[in-house]
Order: sequence, then structure tokens, then C-alpha cells
Amino acid sequence: MSKVIYQGYDAETLEFQYSPRLAVSDADTILARWASRSETYSNSANCDLDIAYGPSAGEKLDLFKPAADNAPVMIFIHGGYWRALDKRDHAFVLQPFVEAGALVASINYTLCPEATIDEITRQARAACAWVWRNAAAHGGDPSRVHVTGHSAGGHLTAAMAATDWPTFESGLPKDMLKSATPISGLFDLDPILLVSVNNDVHLDPAGAARNSPIKMAPGHDMPMTIAVGGAETEEFRRQSRTFCDSWGGKLGRVDYLETDGHNHFSVIEAMTEAGNPITRKLLDHMGL
Repeated sequence: MSKVIYQGYDAETLEFQYSPRLAVSDADTILARWASRSETYSNSANCDLDIAYGPSAGEKLDLFKPAADNAPVMIFIHGGYWRALDKRDHAFVLQPFVEAGALVASINYTLCPEATIDEITRQARAACAWVWRNAAAHGGDPSRVHVTGHSAGGHLTAAMAATDWPTFESGLPKDMLKSATPISGLFDLDPILLVSVNNDVHLDPAGAARNSPIKMAPGHDMPMTIAVGGAETEEFRRQSRTFCDSWGGKLGRVDYLETDGHNHFSVIEAMTEAGNPITRKLLDHMGL
């Protein structure tokens, strides 16, 4: 019998639990479709691409603009296990929000192993601060800034919700973010120490503890929706359920949303479909 190393899993089964590309056989086909759909949308959208929000090459964001000014603002943080993918691969997800009237900022960050998760988190915070400072100049309302993200971006979304913004940067309001919606996120990074992704992200036990949102507290009260696909691996679903339980007593309103039949990739691809429950929650948070 193989040795159990975490939550009843041996090394091989834990690797499967935390490897969406193993769990979803056509993952490469899906990602290629995302890139194609995103290129098509970016070519037709009213957008400003690759705006620098910091000094390094990875610190860039894209702004997708709605028809009307004074729009609520949605910040989207892409996934890829902190080590892969790009904002340009995810533009297609943004279309329903722009069409509903939101100004959407999609951010990049320096990937592992060039950057640590600590540095990626700092960059995501710097991007959010840039959006708040500059939203009005691009037709957005800085008093209505919301954040969401998928997978590693879900982890970063939760870290943004845990940020004390005036401490991060003088002059930022404590309630800078009005809602947070992590999708298929990672909230306890301890198991990452035991799977192959750590060959690139280089976490140690102290870094895993320091960067685990489940061990943090909200920076201020805000509505939060924690979403995950109903067909994702048990560990991804457990992470979301446990985080919901952990923060449920710390925020006035926390919703747990599991979308039936969706795996780690289809959970966000389906957000472009009419009536998608995650999209509806995000639009509700923004008042759209």
C-alpha cells in the first residue's frame, strides 16, 4: 500500500488532485480554443493593451472599455499555477461583463520561477492600486472596484481581499475593493509543497503558510462569492468549501457556488453563456 502523505492521498493520487491537466484529458485543446476566442474578441473590442502598472516586464494590464462612462470596474486575474498562461489567453471571458457595462482590467504578473508567490502577490496588489487610481481617467468609477480570478488567480483574488490597502500604499481606501469572487482557487498552499508544481514555484513551509488565504483575515468586510466547478477534483472543491467555512464568520456575506458538471477549465469557459451563475453573481456584485 502506498504511503499516505496528505488528506488520505498518496503521492500519485495527490498529484492527480492538484493537476488539472491530468484530470481534464483535452486541456491543451481547450487552452488553444481560449487563445483563439480571446484574439478574436480583443481584435474587435474597445481596449487598451499592455499598460504598464509597474517597472518589470510582467507588470502589464489590459483595459476593456464599455459603451458608457462612470462604469463599475472588474479586475480579472488569470490562472496558470502562477507559472503559465497570460492575460491575453483569457480576454474572451471578459466580453459579457464589458457588454453589460463594466470597465474590465485584466492583469498580468511575472511568472514563477522568475518571481516568487510573494512577489506575484505584491504585483497583483500594485495592479489593483493602479486600477483604483486610474479608473476615472478610463471611464470607470473608482468607488466601485471588484476583483475576480481563476485558479492561481482565485488564490490572488483571495489575497487581494485580505489586503490592508492603506498599509500597502498610503492614500488607498481600506474598502478599495467592493467584492471578491475567487473561482477554482487555492486557499491552503500546504499541499503544493507535495506536488510537482512546487518544482517551479519553490515554496517552503513558511512561504506556504504566509501565502495561504485560509490563514489570513479579510482586509475589510465585503461580499464574497467562492465558486468552483462541480466536476473538479475533490481537493479543488474541498479547498473552496473549507475557505468558505473559514471566512464565512469573518465577512457579512459569503456565497459558495458549485456549478454542475464543470471541470477546472469549463468552469470559466461557460461564463460566456447566457444565464451562467458565476457571471450572474459577478454582475450582481457590480450592480449590473
